[in-house]
Amino acid sequence: MHVQLVAGLLGVESGQDAIIRGLLYERRDEIVIPYKVSVTEFTNRISNLRNKLGREGIKDEGLVVPKELGAEGEVTGNILSANDYSLSYPRTPKEILRIVYGTGDEHVPGGFYPLGANGTIAKSYLERN
Repeated sequence: MHVQLVAGLLGVESGQDAIIRGLLYERRDEIVIPYKVSVTEFTNRISNLRNKLGREGIKDEGLVVPKELGAEGEVTGNILSANDYSLSYPRTPKEILRIVYGTGDEHVPGGFYPLGANGTIAKSYLERN
């Protein structure tokens, strides 16, 4: 039952992500006010931050990438962020917590969960701190 639930959530989240990234890609050259950078630069900065916080290499990419990082080394558009095999990047629970907490440390809550996430896995990391 849990596998079905996770698979169902993954499908919905993936679809939502594709729609949002598609809409952002259409506006990639527009300037984001008040930051005075393009949508492309804004998404690149978010992706770089996620990669930094996750501490496990490149697992997120902005809307526009160098051609060699694009699909089959042929395009710069990057509506679907994926690895060299066009698969989604895997993330461990530690990586996810580092990112959603915004602290880069799975033991230190913050960001979206200033008091820490409430799930069994998240709580197990908070208890170790």
